Amino acid sequence: MRIYYFFVFTLFLGCAPKVSKQNIDLLNGYWVITEAKAPNGESRPYIGAVEVDFFELNDKKGFRKKLKPLLNNQFNKTNDKVDFTISFEEKACIITYFRQEHNWQEEVVKIAEDDLQLQDARGVIFHYKRYQP
Repeated sequence: MRIYYFFVFTLFLGCAPKVSKQNIDLLNGYWVITEAKAPNGESRPYIGAVEVDFFELNDKKGFRKKLKPLLNNQFNKTNDKVDFTISFEEKACIITYFRQEHNWQEEVVKIAEDDLQLQDARGVIFHYKRYQP
């Protein structure tokens, strides 16, 4: 029976969308955070998040910006644009953010058309879904 569970678990991992140079362009666009999961399993849902993260990526360089949706399908811009680069290191896709004197990294754990997961240095995984007005 243990072999069966191991096989199912391995199959599940093999079917998970991989982050690759070919699909990293899925990062482009508007994303809204849905929850954050700590390494200890604690989960914090983000219900009715009021800000949307906009990512624009062009050839491994881009920026991330927080936007506030308005009722007319437009956005109020904020002043927190952060430049970043993408690198692929040892089977991991890393986003390195640059803001004045403060740099930090997140790993792209999963990326699909409507699903994004980013893990910070503390091990917290932030779950996003594609923003739909």
